[in-house]
Amino acid sequence: MRQLTVLFFLVSLCVSANPFTVYTTSNSGLIHSNVHCIEQGEKYIWIGTNAGINRISFKGSVPVQFSKRGTSVPVTALEDDGNVIWAGLEGKGVYQMLKKNFKLIGFRKDILGDKEILRIKKIKSGLVVFTPSQKFVFSFGNQEYSVSDIKFKSYNPNIEVGGKIIKNNEGVLSRFNPETKSFRAFKGAISARGHLNWKNGVLFATSKGLSFYNPNNDTIQFGSPKVQLLNFQLNGTDTSTMELDLAWDRYTFNYQFQFEELGNSNQITLFYTLNNGSELIEKTALASEGIELKDLDYGTYHLTITAKNHKGIDSKNALSYYFSIANPLINSIWLYVIIIASVGVWTMIVILITKAKLKKDMRVLEDALLEKTNKLNQIEKSRYGLVDEDKVHV
Repeated sequence: MRQLTVLFFLVSLCVSANPFTVYTTSNSGLIHSNVHCIEQGEKYIWIGTNAGINRISFKGSVPVQFSKRGTSVPVTALEDDGNVIWAGLEGKGVYQMLKKNFKLIGFRKDILGDKEILRIKKIKSGLVVFTPSQKFVFSFGNQEYSVSDIKFKSYNPNIEVGGKIIKNNEGVLSRFNPETKSFRAFKGAISARGHLNWKNGVLFATSKGLSFYNPNNDTIQFGSPKVQLLNFQLNGTDTSTMELDLAWDRYTFNYQFQFEELGNSNQITLFYTLNNGSELIEKTALASEGIELKDLDYGTYHLTITAKNHKGIDSKNALSYYFSIANPLINSIWLYVIIIASVGVWTMIVILITKAKLKKDMRVLEDALLEKTNKLNQIEKSRYGLVDEDKVHV
């Protein structure tokens, strides 16, 4: 017989920001911090761990006395039955443990000796034992038993305590958020294997210890449903700059997101609009796949993203990004050749037109001056009675 009683008077580790007090081998009398199951007896709480069984007495909600019975393999199931505790040992079947001296006695080792025990349930004049794939029903007083094939499923009901709703949601301990009508995982991703409502709180069996949840210390405020950028890639390369002025090319934009208070990305739809000033594109996408934009023409774009989960809860924010793709002619050498040639041609045209106009103006001035000179000559000749030589006849 291996029995040891240790007294501990513990100060709660819980602070106002954390509703959980976790008991481990380092701060309590647990035989091992990896806890598999919890069972409530008439006077004590019984704990199955990786290295044996603990019997715990409490003062209020605080465990103060730990007695233990060591085992060579994990204890995966417990069931209180008056003077004995039924215990499932991993790969070794089912045992009776006498409460008075913690002695272990094997039960139907011929049938259960190498089984992985997940649950034990006492029934009238018998016992029901569950393994991952079978259900055994034993009758006390004879050798008869029945066995049937099953697919064992853990039952994880909602736990209502202190106005809070807790659930072991997809392997992670979560609390219900009434705003989003979904469960939000507690910080630290606490995975609970079993629970027991205890002293206005809940005891949880976890791989990191025996955890007590006190709803009065649960002051965690859930945020509003949000969509947040997780990763952005441009042509397959992670990029931190979001507002881009890009030279002309063919680009692939890929946006991946994370979500707060909206649940699993497989149950979320993205809604996005892409506006380049002349065209507005509105589309939806699965949140798990993200948004991909490619083969965009040149222009300035405005991308806006919102999200909605399968329960119709919208994100309270919208993401907004701007980027531009240059006109393909802007960076073309031929554009500069064309511009220079055009300027040269227009310059020559202007020069030629100007020269032609100047010639015409000079000719007009010369004609006007000649005409004026002739008129003055005529006046002078008339005054002195002179006659043009070509008009004198000899």
